[in-house]
Amino acid sequence: MLRFPPKTPARVYDTMKRAPLCLLVLAWICVLAPPAAHGSGAGAYTAELNIPYCAVDGHTETLNAFLPGGAQQPAPAMVEIHGGWWEGGSPADAAEGVPGSSFFMRHGIALFSIAYRLGGAGGFPQCIRDCRNAIRFVRKNAARFNIDPDRIGCMGGSAGGHLSLMTALVSEDFDDGGPTDDLKRVSAKVCACFSWIPPTDFLRFWAQGPEDAVPNAYGQIFLRRPDPGIPSDSRPHLRSLFHGVAPDTAAHQELYTEMSPIGHVRKDAPPLLICDGERDPIVTGQHGRALYGQLKLAGADATYWLTVGRGHEFPSGPGFDKVLDSFITRAFAINP
Repeated sequence: MLRFPPKTPARVYDTMKRAPLCLLVLAWICVLAPPAAHGSGAGAYTAELNIPYCAVDGHTETLNAFLPGGAQQPAPAMVEIHGGWWEGGSPADAAEGVPGSSFFMRHGIALFSIAYRLGGAGGFPQCIRDCRNAIRFVRKNAARFNIDPDRIGCMGGSAGGHLSLMTALVSEDFDDGGPTDDLKRVSAKVCACFSWIPPTDFLRFWAQGPEDAVPNAYGQIFLRRPDPGIPSDSRPHLRSLFHGVAPDTAAHQELYTEMSPIGHVRKDAPPLLICDGERDPIVTGQHGRALYGQLKLAGADATYWLTVGRGHEFPSGPGFDKVLDSFITRAFAINP
């Protein structure tokens, strides 16, 4: 299902207000989202914050839970993965801070917003492992949260869009380090994935970035740091996230593809909603559309949306609300 709305202005909201000032340089890459309406069909939401879900390599990662009150049956759940170049950003600390929360709250869907290892402590595949362990933790504790373990989805924008797609697409035995001991034999499978403005192909993302190996005044080559003033400045970030590895050999190129959603296209993927911004200056060239094309060729259940005239932000435009609501009700088997 390919969706292209007519051109329209869209309102933009900056969710970077939750991040420390030192992370403002990452504002472009972090997800911009619309405000959420209060209330839902399941009653007021309650929050449980800073729940440890995984302890690995000396790091304890946490998540925040926002649970619908008055639910008569176990609720579906959506796990949000924040953006920030895989180096910054933070989980939402209120249900209304989850991007697009009003769409989920009106259906009484439980919301979770997770932290994961960032920067040098994270990278690939470490942050992918954290996200999948968060899914395992939520499923293992389904009775505690009063959620349906068979209806857990994931979503995210930008870096979170990449991580949500990886969580949805990789096989159960994906080589990311696996579950921690307390989460063994718990599935990381999700029933749906909503991803917006995601990098989907790291080889392509590397090629789209400007050179970061530059000479100094003495002719010596050095690697410059990321420059927030340079559009799509992917290379310095990717060198760090791949722990110093550049895609300069066949083996290294294979690694970049292995950590990309484009490397895990399969027919039996869960339902996917993938969205691009037509004028995205960070993830240029509509990465989501390229992935969508490969998924449709494979026969997967995928829907695509292009936000015309807009950039690196939450999807919008005439008709998008209907597309997202339809995706939610179908993917989570919710009766209208």
